Amino acid sequence: MKKLVTVILVLFLAGGIAFAGGGQQSSGKTKIGFSPYTLKNEYFTAVQRGVETACKELGFDLITLDPQGSETTQASQIDDMIAQGIKALVYIPQNSQGARSVLQACRAAGVKVVNIDNVVIKDDYDLVDAIIASDNIQLGYLSGEWVAKNRTGGANVLIVHLQTAESCHINVEGFWKGIRDNVTNPALFREVAVVEGGGATDVAFPVVVNALQAHSNINVIYAINDTSALGAIQAVRDAGKTASIAVIGKDAAPIGKHAIKEGTMVQSSAQRPTYMGYQGVKTASELLKGNKVEFNVSIPSYTVDSSNINNFDLDSWDTL
Repeated sequence: MKKLVTVILVLFLAGGIAFAGGGQQSSGKTKIGFSPYTLKNEYFTAVQRGVETACKELGFDLITLDPQGSETTQASQIDDMIAQGIKALVYIPQNSQGARSVLQACRAAGVKVVNIDNVVIKDDYDLVDAIIASDNIQLGYLSGEWVAKNRTGGANVLIVHLQTAESCHINVEGFWKGIRDNVTNPALFREVAVVEGGGATDVAFPVVVNALQAHSNINVIYAINDTSALGAIQAVRDAGKTASIAVIGKDAAPIGKHAIKEGTMVQSSAQRPTYMGYQGVKTASELLKGNKVEFNVSIPSYTVDSSNINNFDLDSWDTL
């Protein structure tokens, strides 16, 4: 027994045994880390499927850890990934404005960083190697365009936000631009209130309930994802205002497409999370080969509403 322990110790010190996320033994292949800010949301599990598919195709060992929405946990987990020897990180920051220390740690360790989905602030662009995200202006713009075309007399808008995400601020900016560009009198379209929906159904529901009680004139709700839009839909239903309030989501997730089909959501701008995760790993692979890549890639969006809902598979996100 003593001899066996000695052999294992020698192998460990020599680098012959390493462990990836979940306690699996490494095959000695190049390690790629994937850090979303949560895997409790199905959007991020769709991203993960794309990451896993690309890693399998390219022969990478994947280390995935779930910080469950904690910025501190995410930073600690990425330190653990670095210690486990990752060569590249596909990174979705929990807080766009709080990413610099994580990025500095990766740079110091020589880890390539591909920032996807929730983009870091521009001041931190110097510490990422590539960015892949949806066209966040377009995502919001398509929803604003829907409002302009379908609420010609004006709208009193409630924004259900996720304010730690830079991408969501850009979505909201695009939303208002989509209205301004497509109406003759933008003054008829006003923001009544902004609430923090946390990107989650259970967080969005009570804050929308309170907003509807405080502002009886709300007739449009723009939620920054379909998950929080479901909370808004529930609050609107409970208030007996389904017929008078248009709820708009973002992502065109399966839950969003079903809501559009059912008539409880009027529009959602589609993202391609599986494709985004897949391209994140493909880009990391090119960087590790020393090849040049396009620094900032925007993935086009498209609108889903009652006019085209029958063209989509309600139960799928996107395809590669």
